[in-house]
Amino acid sequence: MTTTRHFAVSCLTILILCALSLRAAEIQTGEKLAATTNSQAVKWHPGHYAFVQSSPLGEEQIYKNFRGIEKMYTWRALEPQKDHYDFTAIRSDLAFLGKHDRRLIIQIQTKTFGAGQNYCPDYISGPDYGGGVYKTRWSSFNPVIWNERVNERLNALYTQLGKEFDREPFLEAVVIPESATTFDVATQTAIAYTPEKYTRSVESGMQALKAAFPSTVVMQYVNMPPESIQPLADYAKARGIGFGGPDIYPHDPLLTNPQHGVYRLYPPLSGLVPLGAAVQQNDYTQTAAFRGTPGETPVKEIYEFGRDKLHLNYIFWGTRRGYFEKVEAMLADPSFPKDPAGGLEPRCPQSLANPMTSRN
Repeated sequence: MTTTRHFAVSCLTILILCALSLRAAEIQTGEKLAATTNSQAVKWHPGHYAFVQSSPLGEEQIYKNFRGIEKMYTWRALEPQKDHYDFTAIRSDLAFLGKHDRRLIIQIQTKTFGAGQNYCPDYISGPDYGGGVYKTRWSSFNPVIWNERVNERLNALYTQLGKEFDREPFLEAVVIPESATTFDVATQTAIAYTPEKYTRSVESGMQALKAAFPSTVVMQYVNMPPESIQPLADYAKARGIGFGGPDIYPHDPLLTNPQHGVYRLYPPLSGLVPLGAAVQQNDYTQTAAFRGTPGETPVKEIYEFGRDKLHLNYIFWGTRRGYFEKVEAMLADPSFPKDPAGGLEPRCPQSLANPMTSRN
C-alpha cells in the first residue's frame, strides 16, 4: 500500500511539474504559441511606433521606448505585374524586427502626393480599368477605387497579403492610407464619381482587409471628404475595424471642428475599435494640414492631444530630423509613463476577441 501511495504521489508530482513547465513555455513564447492555438486571437500591442515612411530598416531604427515601426509599402512594389506578387521586403523587415523583439505595422500605400508619382501597378492604368488613376492637384496619380474593377484588384492584394502574413507574430497591424481624394471629381474619370459611390468603395476595402487579417489589427485612415467621415466611422464601429488618421494637428480648424471635423468621431469609438494616428513630417512644423501657418507644435502637446482628446491606442511618430529626437527625449524622460502603451489607451477594444499581448 505504501509503495502504491508513493507511486501515485510521484505520478501526481510529475503531472504538476509538466503542467508548470508547459505554462512557463506558454508565457515565454507569448503570442507565438497563442497564434497557433487560438484562431480568434488578435495581436494587441498598443503604444508608440516610429513611422519611417519607406526607408530601409537597419540597427539605427531599433529605437528605445518604441514598440516597433510603421512602414509604407506601395501597391506597385507589392504587385509589379497582375497577379504576380513580391512580398520580399515585408518578409525581410519582419525577420529583422522580430530578431529585435519589435513589431511591424504595414501601411499599404496606394496614394502619393509627389509630382509625377504613381504607386499603382502599370496595368491599372490600362483600358481594362478605365484608365484606373486620377491626377491630383499635386500632379501625382492615385487609384480610382470607385471603379469596381480597380477596387477588386486592390482587395485581391489584401487577400494575398493576409494569406502570407496574418499569422506572423511580429506583424501588429495593417493600415489603409487616408480617405482624402484631392482632385476634380467632375471631369477626370471614366467612372462617374459620387460621394456615396466613393464611400462604398472605401468600405469595400475596409471589409476586404478585415477578412484577410482576422488575427491582426486593421485600420482605415479617415480625414476627408467631409460627407464620408461619419459613414466610415459608423462602418468601422459596426465591423470592428480600426479608425485613424494620417496627421495629428491639435489646432487644425477643420479637423477639430466640433460639428463637422473628424476628430470629434474618435472619443465615441474609444474602447470599441482600435484608434491610431500618424505624426507626419509636416505635423511638427505646421498648425494645420495645407491650411495653417508655419509654427512648431511641441511634441508633448501632440502626445497629450492624441492621448486626451483622441483617446489613441497607437501613435506613429514621423522620424523628421530635429523633431523625432524630441519625441525620443520625451519618451525617455523619467516622468513619462513607463507602461508598455506609453501612457496611451492600453485596453483592448471590445471588437477584438481574445487579444494576444506581451510585455514588449
